[in-house]
Formats: sequence, C-alpha cells, structure tokens
Amino acid sequence: MTNNRNKVVQISSVHPSNDTRIFYKICKSLVEQEYSVDLIIQHPKDEILDGVNIKALPIAKRKSDRLIKIIPILFFKCLAYKRKTIFHFHDPELIPMGIMLKFFGYKVIYDVHEDVPKDILSKDWIPTYLRKLIANVVSSIEIIGAWFFDYIITVTTSIGAKFPLDKTVLVQNFPILNGDSLPLLKAEDKFSHIFYIGDITYIRGLKHLIKALEIVNKTRNVRLFLGGRYSPLSFKEDLEKESGFNYVDFIGWVSRDEIIKYTSKSFAGIVTFLPLPNHIDAQPNKLFEYMYYGLPVIGSDFPLWGEIIEKNDCGILVDPLNPDEIAKAIIKLNSDIQSGLEMGKRGRNVVEKKFNWKHEEVELLRIYSILNV
Repeated sequence: MTNNRNKVVQISSVHPSNDTRIFYKICKSLVEQEYSVDLIIQHPKDEILDGVNIKALPIAKRKSDRLIKIIPILFFKCLAYKRKTIFHFHDPELIPMGIMLKFFGYKVIYDVHEDVPKDILSKDWIPTYLRKLIANVVSSIEIIGAWFFDYIITVTTSIGAKFPLDKTVLVQNFPILNGDSLPLLKAEDKFSHIFYIGDITYIRGLKHLIKALEIVNKTRNVRLFLGGRYSPLSFKEDLEKESGFNYVDFIGWVSRDEIIKYTSKSFAGIVTFLPLPNHIDAQPNKLFEYMYYGLPVIGSDFPLWGEIIEKNDCGILVDPLNPDEIAKAIIKLNSDIQSGLEMGKRGRNVVEKKFNWKHEEVELLRIYSILNV
C-alpha cells in the first residue's frame, strides 16, 4: 500500500523531535495508515524511529539560528522531494517557505498550534509598543498564506474562525489513548502532592501557584511536583525567592512513561494559566492529560474551560491571579480526597469517550486521503 501513497513530510524549524503533537500523534497516525513519513526537524542525527524517517536539522542555540541556519537548510531539503509530495508544516515562521513550496508544485498543509497574533501580544521579549504592530503583520501573513495552502489545520474553533472555511479543518490536541490502566487509588491512601508539568513560565501562573502553596502550608502539608523546563532560565531564580518554593519537588522534564509515577501520588493537576489573549480560548493539552490520568483539575476560570471542567464536574475553577483562591481549591481537594477521586474518574471517563486523539485523527486522515491523489 505504501507505494501507492504520496510521500508525507512533516517539517518544523522550532519544535523538538519528540513533540507530542507532531511525532506521537500526527506522524505515528500516518505511519499506522502505511504512509511513508519523513520528519525534518531539529535532531542530533538522521535516524528512523517508530517507522518515522527523521531528517536532522542543526540544533538552534539562539532564535536567530533558526532564520540564518535552519530555515535555509530546511528549504533545500524540501526541494529534493518529488512534486506532489505533501508538506505539513507547524511553525508560522515557515509560512513564506510554504508559499514557495506551493509555487514549486508541492501540496502544503499549515498546522496552527496556537493563536499566533494573540501570543505575540504577551511576548515579554518584544517591546510593548511593537507588539500590536507585529501581531497585525503576522495576522496578515497568515491570512495571505492561507489562500495558497491546500489545507489549514487548527487546534481550536476560535483559531479556525479566521481562516477560509472551505479549507480549514479542526484537529484538536487531545490525549492519545494508550491503554494505561490507572492504579486503584483509595481515599485512605496518602496524597501529599499537587502536579504540574509543562513550560515553567510566569504567564502560565507558576508564581501565583507558588504563593498559593505558601498559604496552603500554613495549615496543611502539601507539596508540588513541578515538571518541565524553565523559560527563561532566570525565572528559576525568581521562583526560588518565594517562600512557597520550599514546598516544591522539581522533577524536570518527565517522559510520557514516567508521568503516571507522579500522577498516582498526586491529588490534583494544576493548569492556572494567566488570563492573556492566547490563553482564554486555548485548550492546553495538559488539561486533558490530567483528566486522562484521573486527576481532578484546578484550572483558570475561563468560560471555555468551564465548559470542560465544570460541565463534566471534574475539577475546580479559580481566578489564576488570586493565590488565596488557588489555595482554597487545593485545601478543598486535600481535605476531601474521595471527592477528588470521583472527579478524576469523571474526567478520565469523558476523555475516553470524547476528548481523545483517536476521534481527532479521523479528520486528519480524511484530508490526507483527499490530497493523496
């Protein structure tokens, strides 16, 4: 069957080679359907992993390396493929290259992981007076590019609303159902931790969470499993100045296989992103991952998140800017473990029925079958 299918090439100048959406979801779903899949991405060496043929790009040490070194190499690697190859790219900085690939006769899909213009409005490294201008320019580039591309894939309906309806499809970033069976937990088991994994940044509410942890520990004994990477690295020093950091167990970047080791010892998953434009309508993968691993969620009180968390009674919404409110939610779940376990079961159940990758890959495979002619 493989010989009858066009070559599929996933490309990224930004993401790591083990990116969950790109590698574990999209690439592996296509491999399972017997597509021949190449992945051109930052990686130490060319190799084949789980049926995916990785074509290595240099590892960027600075943002400027992507523009000066990586994108030119990436472009020339793309030109080596036969016409009608399907290129599926994942970074807005590759839009100009995507347009050029269309002119060379290739098929092109743009995968929009986030609302990029809104995200720019929250970038600390961009001068405040330039953010709106840059956001508007990027928005215009996205809209222009959309008219050239064969399909635009978005992760939320709000992002998809700004692209042409006839070529925009929704493929949400829900968890992979990998058959993990949860440990049989009981209310009398000892739970002393809450759990967070992801980018460790100010805008994801980590400083407010650490302040809440200090409040909690005036009456309780609660610690935080903190997984992920600091961004920027200087934010680590900023957090360590907080008294609440004494109750943090830093576990670094945790693999998918290791997550259950920590979630099974935790009584809540934390996703208290600050109310920035790119967060309010987002559907962070960690929210659904917590639900999948049976954790009740303490999440930001955004309307969209309320439709997920409150509607399914699988967690508590809080004002992410209010450490006292976050602390009250932590104390509530810590004082009623049985209630939290029941929330976790409801969350797990709705992920297995609805919020999972198996449902989403149907639409992905549909557009690939259309392009594969």
